[in-house]
Amino acid sequence: MKYFLISVLLINSLTAICQSEDVTFMSSLNSNQAIDGSLVNFDGGNYSGRTFKAATKLEGDKFLYDNWLSSARVITKNKQIIDIRNINFDMERGTFSFKEGEYILDVNQFVVGSVSINDMIFKRTLNPTDNISRLMEVIYESDDLSLLKDHNVRIREGKFDIQVGQEPDEFVSNTSYYLISEGEFRKFRPKKSSVLSIFGDSEDVMKEYIKQNKLSYKDDAGLKSIFSKFNSVRSSSSN
Repeated sequence: MKYFLISVLLINSLTAICQSEDVTFMSSLNSNQAIDGSLVNFDGGNYSGRTFKAATKLEGDKFLYDNWLSSARVITKNKQIIDIRNINFDMERGTFSFKEGEYILDVNQFVVGSVSINDMIFKRTLNPTDNISRLMEVIYESDDLSLLKDHNVRIREGKFDIQVGQEPDEFVSNTSYYLISEGEFRKFRPKKSSVLSIFGDSEDVMKEYIKQNKLSYKDDAGLKSIFSKFNSVRSSSSN
C-alpha cells in the first residue's frame, strides 16, 4: 500500500486536494493516504435511492455495530487499497460511514470493489427489482452462484396515545437474503425448503452432508458451508 505523509490542513470540508494527481488527502491520521477523490462523500449524499428525513424524536440505531472501534479495508474498483478506522455500517443508506473528529463521513459505495471488516466482506449490489444500490454482505460467492445478506433498517412510526401523547419513531433493524444463480437475482429465505430447492439432482447428497455435519439452514456459517459443498458437488458432476 502506498502512503503519503501530509501536513494537517483544515480547508473547508477537511480536505486538501492535489490538483495535479486528482487525489484527495484526508486531513487526519485516520486517512493520511492517497485516496481516490471519489471514495469519500462529504455532502451527505443519499445512496439508498430515497430521501430520508428523521422524526424529531427517533429511538434506536441505524448503524450495524454497537461502537465505532472497527477498522476496515476498502478495495476500490481501480484496485486501490485503503484502510479506514472508526468505521460503521449505515443500514439506512446501505454504505459505510466513518468518524473524523466530530464529523461522520460516508464511503462512496459507487467506487467500492469490496469492504472487509470483522471477518465480513461487503460488495456493492444493485437490486434489479427496485433499482436500488447497496453494499451487501457476501455469505457465499462463486462464478455463477452467490448468496448475499442485506443489513437494512426501517422506521417504525410511534403511535399517538391520548394519555401519554406521541410516542417516538424508532429504527428497527432487519436482514434480507438474496440469491444470484445463473444470472437471476431473487429474494431468498434461509429455511430448509428454500435451500433444498436449489440442489436439483444433488439433493440427496446434500441432505446427507447437512445431516452428517449438523448444519443449520438458517445460520450464516451453516449456509456458507452448504453452498460451498454444493458448488463442489456441481463441479465434480460436470467433470
